[in-house]
Amino acid sequence: MKMYLRALGAAAMTAGALAVPSVAHAADEAPQFAALTERDESGRTISYPIRQGETAPVVLGVANVGTAPAAGVVVNVRTFNDVDLPRTFTNCQYYVDSNLEGAWCEIDQTLAADRSTYALSPFQVAAAPKAAADRLPGIVFQWFPKDWIDENGGIEEFAKKDSGQGTTPVAGTGGTLSLTAKTLPIPAETNRLGFAYVKLATPPATPTPSASVPATPSTTPPASGSGGGLPVTGTDAQTLGLAGGGLLIAGAAAFLIARRRRARFTT
Repeated sequence: MKMYLRALGAAAMTAGALAVPSVAHAADEAPQFAALTERDESGRTISYPIRQGETAPVVLGVANVGTAPAAGVVVNVRTFNDVDLPRTFTNCQYYVDSNLEGAWCEIDQTLAADRSTYALSPFQVAAAPKAAADRLPGIVFQWFPKDWIDENGGIEEFAKKDSGQGTTPVAGTGGTLSLTAKTLPIPAETNRLGFAYVKLATPPATPTPSASVPATPSTTPPASGSGGGLPVTGTDAQTLGLAGGGLLIAGAAAFLIARRRRARFTT
């Protein structure tokens, strides 16, 4: 069921992304890009673990699979619901629209048409402090030739068009986002629109230390033949017997003395 819902979610996000006129037009531009991410041995996209209120790295990759080199690239990254996009990079324009956070980022690096694979570095997303497992949908990212974006107003103009009513896009305040070489699989059918996923990681339960109750030593020796210990025999037994007899004699003497004094007091 989860795989079915994820497929439906990915299809819905794909349809929404391709519905943007400028994106559809850019699909015919050269060079051609392939959106990439990490996959497991079976070919499935890897889901990166993330904790509530924390950030986690995700791999958003690209390859130039066309016939012309790319003099710079632009990526549009979008997150939804409980997945947030930290405003980190100065070469990105960040925008919001309802439950969507996005960024248009320009990277002045040339990508040769040799199918070499790269990934955004460093790049992280964040989970809301009270993020729910069913509110961590896919991260959508798309690649464009930088010269085509520049001809149509630059990343600032695209971020303004994507911003929600009453909001204004802003640049990040941290370092610069770049591409670094990274080995990533290129599927047989490529698309400049890609998806990456995060999953909620539950912290391990911390065992509660229990107060230790000190054992109370028993002053009564275990009875002979009982399961609690060995019978008391030998010299120790004789000593205990003599001590017990002495206590009985002393007790009897005390009783007689007390009785005599009482009788003398009452006569």
